[in-house]
Amino acid sequence: MMSYERFKKRVMKEFLDYMPERYAGCELELRKVPKVNMCLTGIVIKPKNIKGSFCSPTFYMESLYDQYLDCDSFEKVMSNQAVYLAESMKYLPENILDLNVSSLTDKIVFQIVNTKDNKEMIDHCPHRAFMDLTIVYRVIINIDETGVSGFLITNDIARAENMSEKMLFQFAKKNTKKLFPFKSERIEEAMGRMMRRWGADDNEIRESFPDLEKVPAHERVYVLSNEYQFFGANALIYKDVIGKVAQNIGTDCYILPSSVHDLVILSTETFNGSERLINIVKETNNEHVRRSERLSDSIYRYSIVDGSINRVTEELDEVS
Repeated sequence: MMSYERFKKRVMKEFLDYMPERYAGCELELRKVPKVNMCLTGIVIKPKNIKGSFCSPTFYMESLYDQYLDCDSFEKVMSNQAVYLAESMKYLPENILDLNVSSLTDKIVFQIVNTKDNKEMIDHCPHRAFMDLTIVYRVIINIDETGVSGFLITNDIARAENMSEKMLFQFAKKNTKKLFPFKSERIEEAMGRMMRRWGADDNEIRESFPDLEKVPAHERVYVLSNEYQFFGANALIYKDVIGKVAQNIGTDCYILPSSVHDLVILSTETFNGSERLINIVKETNNEHVRRSERLSDSIYRYSIVDGSINRVTEELDEVS
């Protein structure tokens, strides 16, 4: 078995030999890639002698090495990765290697991450503090039934494109709502959808949640995400989106980040006891949420009077 360092050198030397002919004019580059709550070694395919920023498919050395340890075949790992990458590229623009961020300003969106757990990512990216969280920025390349693909905007990319953090914020504020329309639903509806995926029929679901409409408004619990259920917790940045749900409930609301993909919203009057709710969020994160999908152990409060959103445990500045 090869050591990790020897494996990495061989990948960098030989991987392109397994790729289709269209990649003959490319080369590989290693990059430290900050991911949510972790950092990986990215392998980037780029045109030779390119200047400035560019868009590129990226895969990860750690994952390749794990596969190699499982099968003990370098050739098999390289062949499988080449096939997977070539297949994935079918869903991206033909000129993916020639794209630059300045041509994709209508694709720049928000991503909120936990500040404490993502210090390395934050140091490498334009960012903005938001309570105990941080806003960073991504470019979305493709959205369809196969999923969402894109990349993080780093300091190097922003400098190359002469884009300030303030510019990125304004682009993202407009685009995030447009590309990922937010939607809310009763928690019973979300649970019913999960039950249906697990094989339950409509009668079983109705019997599990009888008299839904008889539940008083202030006792209703909502799940807020977006149509793709992808980074739906970005709704926390938009007071008006949270406000619409709060108006349905009719009171101030607690906002519980169940993951980076969705928020749970409930009445502060009916579900009082913020310490208990914080403990629920912590327990859920530790036991049921993947590390890469955890947002925060905190909860937040929306004021129906003035539309402010604040962290419950301490009063911090809001995003402007």
